[in-house]
Amino acid sequence: MFQKLKIKANVEIFFLFLLFILCDTATQIFLKKGATHLGEIPLDQLSHVLLYVINILTNVNIMTGVCFVLIAFFSWLAILSKVDLSKAQLINSLVYVTVPLASIFFLGETIHMTQMLGILLISLGALIASA
Repeated sequence: MFQKLKIKANVEIFFLFLLFILCDTATQIFLKKGATHLGEIPLDQLSHVLLYVINILTNVNIMTGVCFVLIAFFSWLAILSKVDLSKAQLINSLVYVTVPLASIFFLGETIHMTQMLGILLISLGALIASA
């Protein structure tokens, strides 16, 4: 019976990590799309800044990113309630892999070989540290 409970807990933790990583990655993609659409923050006049804030609040990509960051936040809290921070943070580093890969597919960005090497080293480091 205890073995079934442990497996159930491990499956739950796995899906919480998966949810967190997917939502955190989606957050970055949607915020990037929204920020690119909005452009730079105009700091020359207060009225321009206020208009920019209104544009942020009405931008679908940014608001979608905010929704994903909230889901990621609550899934992270759930993870931290079940897993040591030192172990959870290692898995969290996988976001450094998923965001660049998602940037290729969803934003049309390119990744250089040095970035790919960095992604490989991060993945390898997370794997070694979590073993």
